[in-house]
Amino acid sequence: MGNTRAALLMVLSMFGFALGDAFVKLSAGAMSIAQVLILMSVPGMIIFATLAQRIGQNVFSRSFFDKIVMLRNCVEAFTAMCLVSALALAPLSLVISIIQAVPLFVTLGAALILKEKVGPRRWIALIAGFFGVILMLRPDATGISFGACLALLGAIGLSTRDLLTRIMPARIGTLQMATWGTAILILAGILMLPFTGPHAMPSPSALGIVLCASLVNAVGYYAITATMRLGDVSFVTPFRYTRLVFALIIAALLFAEQPDTLTLLGAFIVIGSGLFVMWRERKFSVSGNN
Repeated sequence: MGNTRAALLMVLSMFGFALGDAFVKLSAGAMSIAQVLILMSVPGMIIFATLAQRIGQNVFSRSFFDKIVMLRNCVEAFTAMCLVSALALAPLSLVISIIQAVPLFVTLGAALILKEKVGPRRWIALIAGFFGVILMLRPDATGISFGACLALLGAIGLSTRDLLTRIMPARIGTLQMATWGTAILILAGILMLPFTGPHAMPSPSALGIVLCASLVNAVGYYAITATMRLGDVSFVTPFRYTRLVFALIIAALLFAEQPDTLTLLGAFIVIGSGLFVMWRERKFSVSGNN
């Protein structure tokens, strides 16, 4: 029963993130990227700080200045800047398709940085997955689109953040990290103000869209946190890929996007490789045979 509830929460989380991405893309057409980042982060910081204080996680803890925490916050800010910019410049379906490579980057990072053992079959799956990413990027004589490059950097940033979370001291709570992570996004947005623009006074409808983005992302974050506490990670992780399904539907309905064959093929290869890597990791954890 726990895994079933966890899987449903994971699907809810992915729907929240996909919807949040769509709201970010919509709001980016009405204001600058820096404004979107600031206005989206403020409500999230307030929500996470309130929840953290209610359960006794002090957001004013000196742990904020731990090297690993500060590094994670810097990565969080870099990732958010890349993804918000990518959503403004590239099709939603392409950005979310590229993000599906995050589990592959996490496995690669765990092998190269954390020295976790990865056998030849998983290495082959990783190579296949990265080939899928190349298909989606479609490099040619003119290079790779800037929006697609930003999405790829965002995916690398997300995987780096996940790796840093793995080695985060246990005394630091999830909601503390969420509060600090969203707070640093406000600072990142302020630093971006001189380099992005024009900065228009947001209309009430634009503010409403940004608020919706913040709220659904907060719901998604809370749901995925609850998922990891309720269910087995190996069981619920494959449900992460429902984010792409939701994104494709939302992109078609809101932006009239129709992903081309290479994008869909690349996404299929990435997801297939990711699922194989997860299956091998689960099998290895049980049998010890990689």
